[in-house]
Amino acid sequence: MNFAESERLQQLLTQAGWKETKNVQQTHLLIAIGCSIREKAENRVISFLKSNSHLKEKGTIFCLTGCTANLHKEKILEKLPFLDVICGPNHIAEIPETVENCSPGKCVLKTGESDNPFIECVPSKKDITLMVPIIKGCNNFCSYCVVPMARGKLQSRSPDSVVREIRNAVKQGIKAVTLLGQNVNEYGKDFTIDYCFSDLLCEILKIEGLLRIGFLTSHPEDTTEKLLTIMAQHEKIMKHLHIPLQSGSDKILRAMNRKYTVEKFFNVVEKTRKLMPEISITSDVMVGFPGETQQDFEMTLSFIKKVRFNELFVFKYSPRPMTKAFKLPETVSKEEKEHRHKIILDTQKQITRSILNSFKGKVCDVLVERKSIKNQRLYIGRNIQGIPVSFESKEVLEGKIVRIKITDCAEGILYGKVDEECQLLQGSQSREKMRK
Repeated sequence: MNFAESERLQQLLTQAGWKETKNVQQTHLLIAIGCSIREKAENRVISFLKSNSHLKEKGTIFCLTGCTANLHKEKILEKLPFLDVICGPNHIAEIPETVENCSPGKCVLKTGESDNPFIECVPSKKDITLMVPIIKGCNNFCSYCVVPMARGKLQSRSPDSVVREIRNAVKQGIKAVTLLGQNVNEYGKDFTIDYCFSDLLCEILKIEGLLRIGFLTSHPEDTTEKLLTIMAQHEKIMKHLHIPLQSGSDKILRAMNRKYTVEKFFNVVEKTRKLMPEISITSDVMVGFPGETQQDFEMTLSFIKKVRFNELFVFKYSPRPMTKAFKLPETVSKEEKEHRHKIILDTQKQITRSILNSFKGKVCDVLVERKSIKNQRLYIGRNIQGIPVSFESKEVLEGKIVRIKITDCAEGILYGKVDEECQLLQGSQSREKMRK
């Protein structure tokens, strides 16, 4: 979400006459997007701003936006007294005007809710993919999560706005979109009409020229059979589902206020794989939550081995202010968190390596996104599961779907070559259809 917001903010500033620089020492305006989901990320952005505070002497304007701004508001000035603008994520569209009118020695505060927190984006003609926020905030209040406080209540973007942005983006050359939200499955729950995420997907599917549609993130409790059926029926929709597990212990899930059981989660996985055997399922897991015993951890580890996720993002519990869990005493030491974190990472690496190896010899339809930065002879794209694929070709292939025979793999990526037989077969079938 932060990446999508930074792209949109960059576009707004460019339209307002600002020019981007890669050299932080040359900046007249320094904007930092702070994430407060975990303490480490928050500390990183604070450290970055402090390390560049000397630029204030030459008149550089400092702006903090993102979750950190909305969560701490004016209290962040205790750590960053040189800030000129503190702007929450719901007010990013106001930053260009705000920085133009801010006064020296006076910090402007723009936080809280907004009637229209979404920004429509017009991508550059060189882009192939686009991230499209469709929902902001969250009403789930998981006991460890700061999102409801940092990003506010659930607010769905209007279907017309989403579809209009994607249709215009396709005209600019966009071939794939990723719909973003803390829980995209909650889309439309705040509408006064009966309209849900599946309905939005069906509207987007009608857009001609759009080749791929993905989305992040889903919640196990809200992943419906209707959604899974639509995913299975339409080739345009990525066969990838990201559903955070967080723990393999029902006791810990209750303490986290996750509103599902391990059994319910597994049923969602089984139903998904029954409809789409080829699907990639990824997840999040947290270790060291207050009250997590060795037995709870072993249940999580066992469940990970049972499900065999394609990829897993593993986090160590970090107490966040204003959350229910913040008041709970920590029962897992820092050293034990590190130990459990490493065990799960090592286990998942073996599972991921095994899954990637299973692609060898198979043919994948790959949407080509760009050339490799390190080697211009190589292209980088993604298969329908969202896994990066690298291959060599002399042809101009950006934005096209190419059939690639997988020959090898490494951590997080597949390698292959253009499958000439499949390409010719595909071409002959197309010509045959044209003749008919």
